[in-house]
Parts: sequence; structure tokens; C-alpha cells
Amino acid sequence: MNEENITPGIPLPGAGDAAPKKPDFLKEDDWFDIDISGDFLDFTEPYRPPRYTMRRFGIPFANVGELHIISGKPGNGKTGLMSQLIVTLLCGKFGNTEYALSDERPHPRVLYVDTEQGKDDTIAVKNRVCSIAGLPYDQPLDNFKVLRLRDTEDARERWAKILKAIYVVQPTDIFLDGLLDIVKDYNDQVECQPIIRKCMMTATHYDASLWTVLHENPMVDKLVGTLGSIAQRKVAEIFTVIKVKQSDIKNEKDRRPDLPDIYFHVKQVKARGRDVDDWLFRYETSAGGWGQPVEIQEDGAKVLDSKETVYLKEADERLKAYGWTSSGATYTDLERYLRRSVSGRRAGDLINIAKEHGVIYMTDKKKYHYNGLKDLPEDNSQDLPFDGIEDKAPF
Repeated sequence: MNEENITPGIPLPGAGDAAPKKPDFLKEDDWFDIDISGDFLDFTEPYRPPRYTMRRFGIPFANVGELHIISGKPGNGKTGLMSQLIVTLLCGKFGNTEYALSDERPHPRVLYVDTEQGKDDTIAVKNRVCSIAGLPYDQPLDNFKVLRLRDTEDARERWAKILKAIYVVQPTDIFLDGLLDIVKDYNDQVECQPIIRKCMMTATHYDASLWTVLHENPMVDKLVGTLGSIAQRKVAEIFTVIKVKQSDIKNEKDRRPDLPDIYFHVKQVKARGRDVDDWLFRYETSAGGWGQPVEIQEDGAKVLDSKETVYLKEADERLKAYGWTSSGATYTDLERYLRRSVSGRRAGDLINIAKEHGVIYMTDKKKYHYNGLKDLPEDNSQDLPFDGIEDKAPF
């Protein structure tokens, strides 16, 4: 046999178990000896639908195990929105935002990390959250921990302290205010890309929702720097907050007399799931002086609430037509049936809202049975968790 015709890397007949020759292709990347045996997808592992920590008018958001961003210009209410989300987790509801994992996680634990504000401002945020949620703000809490890192100068040390706090607290939800302070240079791609990946890994490892605050550029509506560009591509969703001062609106026709002069507009600008409708909030000055966000109940609130009713009726109508038997149906059976007429995402949403309102129920044999739509959800759009709560601030 002519040795010139032998393919490199393939042993000659009779060569036995001799080690194969390393190929020359891109050998400078040192890839041949790396172990990938644990990285192949296990085809026997079942699909696990996304789990969401919160919802508005029946629309879920804030995936567990994912990274989420609150963005906006400086002073535009980002911390106010974050306070609303924390209150939702701690007491189950804020305005029209509800906690969605009460069965799986009846006692969520929140870790709030502040890297930017002075101590008094951090205390104000803590007091604001506790007073709205009806929790004592002058004694330690098991389900709400606050970590202050403004005085920690080194970005790497801040990140290490955050990881240690997450390990100690074991939170179900993490709020990092803000992301810029755990990198030295927010325009350095070599530094920024790994930190975004580590945030995502942390959310996945601890099975938590990780929220982080990230500023927008002053002149354009884009997340700041290379860090923002990378984060925007990787995160599950982005909520932005816009401060509206009506007295600065030149065209009087564009002003809204039904709203206060200063209010804040929350908008979901990126979502992997269904889109959440915008909402508005304002600030009320508390007796303690720290200010409390209040969701503005517009005339359209009941119209928004009716979307859940319409969606629930659709779920009942479609599932009623399924060929039910005494043995019931699996989730896969129902999903496959619904996907004949709707998208896969919509099929999952219809099944989930049907489960939530008792249209279908699961037996001990892990099979679903049809129960039918009995009652439509009540309109609680005017309820606020702090109505009637006396502010007992000592100052």
C-alpha cells in the first residue's frame, strides 16, 4: 500500500487499539482531547415547561432560572418598579401584579443587592417595601435580605460578595441594583460577556429569577455600553421605566388631565413569552418620608382584566371539545390536541389558565379531567395591598 494514499488519523489494518493520530484541523484550538461526553442532550429527559414567578391579568412573566432587566434613564423610577416586584413576591400582590408560584413556592425569599445608593437611600427602599407589604421594617426578616455594596470598591470583590450572599440566603428571587457596578469597564467585551454568562448560570444553578437594573444611554433608548448590548441579546425580558412630567409636554392636546403631573410609565420592551401590557404608577409621600409607588388605576383597567376572562372562555371552549374519557388525558395529549388549531405557546397558555381556574384538574394518576368553567374571575383591579394599612413610621 502506498503510504502517500493513507488518510491521516485512520489506523492501518491490524494496527489494533493504537491511539489515533490527532488531526491537524484547527489544532491550535486544542479541541481534540477535550471531554464532551457530559454535554450531549439526554433525549430521555422530559420537557419542563417554563415557570413564571409573576403575572398581570393572567399573563405570566419573570421566568425562573432566567435573567431579567429593569432599564431606564437615571431618576426615572427603576427602583420604584423594583420595589413593586419585591412587594408582589413578599405579600402576593401589588396593584394588578400577582405572585404566580404560590403552590410550588409558598414562601419566596428575596435578596436585594444595592451597589449604588447611600445607606439612608437603601434604608428608604427597605422601609418602602416592608411598609407596603405589611412587614416590620425595624427588625430582621427571614424572607427579605438587603446587601449593601456601595462601599466595596473593587468590582470583582462586589461580584464575589454577591455570590456569597446568594449562597447564604438561598433566595428564590434576586434583585441586583445595578449591573454596571460588577464590571470595571462596561465597554470591555472581554470582561462583560463572561459576567452576563455568570449571571445566567447563577439564575439557573439556584433556580431563581435574577433581576438586574441597567441604565440607558442619556441620549438614546439603548442599554448603556457593550454590557448593555450583550445583556439585551441574552436576557429573557426587559422592562423599561419612563418618567412623564406633563407640564413639560408642549402640546396641550397630548397631556392627560386624568393623570398627575408626574407619573411613571412601565413598558415591557422584550419578552420571550406573551407580552405584558403597559402600566402606570405614581409616588405618594409616606409619613416616614421615603415615598411609596402606587399603581394608577386607569379607566382601561377593567378592559385589561377582561382579557383574562376572554382567554379563560377560549380555554374552556376548546378543552370541552376534547374527546374526554374516564381515564383522563396527559398534558402532552392536551397540548397535541390544542396545537391542531393554535400555536404551541398558546396551547400551553390555555392549559395553564384552565388549570389555574379549575376548568381541568389532575388526579393522583397524573391525568387531567375536565371540570368545566364554573365562575369567571372577579374584577379586583381596584385593590391595592396597602389600602387601609396604617403607616407606623416613627419619623
